[in-house]
Amino acid sequence: MPPLPKCKDLDYIHFLMAAQCDVSCVKAAECYSEIGISIAHDSFNRFLSRQSLTNETLWNEVQPYIEKRSGWLVLDDSVIDKNHSKFIQMTYYQWSGKHHKIVKGIGLISLVWTDGTVTYPLDYRLYDPNDDEKTKNDHFREMVQIAIERGVSPYFVLFDSWYSGIENLKFLRNLGLNWFTRLKKNRQVNPDKSGNVGVGTISIPSEGLEVHLKKYGFIRVFQSVNSRGSNRYWATNFLSMDYADRKNLQSICWTIENYHRVIKEVCCVEKCPVRKRIAQKNHINCALRAYLRFEFSYSESGLSPYRIKWEIQKQGVSKFLKDKYAL
Repeated sequence: MPPLPKCKDLDYIHFLMAAQCDVSCVKAAECYSEIGISIAHDSFNRFLSRQSLTNETLWNEVQPYIEKRSGWLVLDDSVIDKNHSKFIQMTYYQWSGKHHKIVKGIGLISLVWTDGTVTYPLDYRLYDPNDDEKTKNDHFREMVQIAIERGVSPYFVLFDSWYSGIENLKFLRNLGLNWFTRLKKNRQVNPDKSGNVGVGTISIPSEGLEVHLKKYGFIRVFQSVNSRGSNRYWATNFLSMDYADRKNLQSICWTIENYHRVIKEVCCVEKCPVRKRIAQKNHINCALRAYLRFEFSYSESGLSPYRIKWEIQKQGVSKFLKDKYAL
């Protein structure tokens, strides 16, 4: 049995919180060496390639900070860009909302909890059908089921149109959960008992319209217009929802987009070039837990992750300037 690595997960997490470059085991070791802590780059390499950090580590850290019987659950996926990588495992060609095209990367599916102010990831999955033979919808149902078993009871579960298939909607209904999602314009609804038509072809008042969704049952649909002037269609099983409720939930849906932006721009989730599946899994786990620490600090101090990251970087910039000007 190979020896356990000398470095711990917190050693690597703290490095990710401070790093702004493409991260590597060598760079991590050099940074610790600068402050008199001897952790060889081989120790970081063994940590990434021999540990098996699970989703439970994320849940164990976040559960004391959430109110299980309130808040909203938001689920969505994002692509961890690996466009220029030929040998990194778990990479697939998939649609990227950031690039608005098919790109090569690792699919990260996240379930976050938010109270409208803070956003905490509760669970995540990596899309890797060649390894586990699971679809993104399989991961959707698995994460929601586990959250409920852990005692989480949200006001609503919010998700994008990709996850709005009938099987998922019935799954949520069977769990007794309220849901709110987007629909594509060709989803078949019956507004007046005269037959099914695409939701994009019917007139929807601002307060919403109760319709029958094909193969599901009665839902309430809404229409909005995005910044590019395109129509968007929203749906919920909460039939008494009004215009103000819809606007509020629509804004809450964006919390997961902000989360995706922070883990990429602040937590270095995309900046690790290791090739092995296990090493990428461990790196991503630590990047998400680095995000948790930024968000915990935001809850206490009101400083955003970007501001906290700058405070870290400012120390290095100030030291450089001090040396240059011999102050």
